[in-house]
Amino acid sequence: ARPAALATALAAAALLPGCNPAAAAPAPTPAEEAIPVRTAPVARGPVERPIRAAGLVAAKDEWALAFKVGGVLAAVEVREGEAVRRGQVLARLDATDLAAGVRQAREAVEKARRDAARVTALAEAESAPRQAAEDARTGLAVAEAALTAAEFNLRHATLTAPDDGWVDHRLAEPGEVVAPGRPVVQLSGQGRGFVVRAALPDRDALGLAEGAPATVTLDARPGAPLRGRVAERARSAGRGTGTYQVEIRLDPAASAGLLAGLTAKVEIARRVEAAGAVPLAAVVDGDGEDGAVFAVEGGKARRVPVRIAFLQGDRAVLAGGVEGLTRVVTEGAPRLADGRAVQVVE
Repeated sequence: ARPAALATALAAAALLPGCNPAAAAPAPTPAEEAIPVRTAPVARGPVERPIRAAGLVAAKDEWALAFKVGGVLAAVEVREGEAVRRGQVLARLDATDLAAGVRQAREAVEKARRDAARVTALAEAESAPRQAAEDARTGLAVAEAALTAAEFNLRHATLTAPDDGWVDHRLAEPGEVVAPGRPVVQLSGQGRGFVVRAALPDRDALGLAEGAPATVTLDARPGAPLRGRVAERARSAGRGTGTYQVEIRLDPAASAGLLAGLTAKVEIARRVEAAGAVPLAAVVDGDGEDGAVFAVEGGKARRVPVRIAFLQGDRAVLAGGVEGLTRVVTEGAPRLADGRAVQVVE
């Protein structure tokens, strides 16, 4: 009886799976869970991208004053750092040589005038050829020109200040023999105020407009920025540097009392066109100028390649790729893939 009961139990156990369809079916796959994300708008329009550079303060007008002719330096009337007025005498040459040259030229003019009168009279009396009279008149004109040149050199044996300003450097001392054109006094003028000269790379100099507003901060006075405007921009790069010199004119009222040679930091306002600007957290897979952002369409993430122009604080300014997009994913963007289900949480 016991073997018969065991066989009956085994047969019943073998029939159990076929009688329970629920136990035989595979477990269902759960639906893909949506990733919660936040979005932010794409900013449109021009973007502020200031140009920053270092520069030096200088007077707008600077002169390296020299004599037209050489000679012995008789006197230097000013000291370094001294304030001067327009027309004030700065230095004088010993004018002995030049004064003698003027007297010699005057005597030559008198002689040429007498000769011309005598030969002209003879020519009118037909006692001398007409050509001789013409040559005498030419000799008189040459002598008068030589006198003009000698008087000009004598007048320029004295250096005077071309404008109100101050002496930067005294470059020669009395008793020295100075050559023509050798600077004797270096002068800065105050009539047109101060400027800041800075060197810019080509990417910043290109398209920079004269008159653009600028802010200048002196290293010696960091808490008092000065206002200015771009006054000049070089049209060719400097040799050896490849940079372009820019001159920022400072407000005369605010820059009174400055010193030439002060170091300064310059920030020039500039607006650049951009396809759009997005929070930096929205950009994924960044590689140089290439990257991507995610947009939400129909509850799914769509990966959009973009070109990055530059970074500005916590924003990425884009050169292209976001045309037609109004919002992009920020929080949750690194977890997404193209086509992934998302849920926007505002």
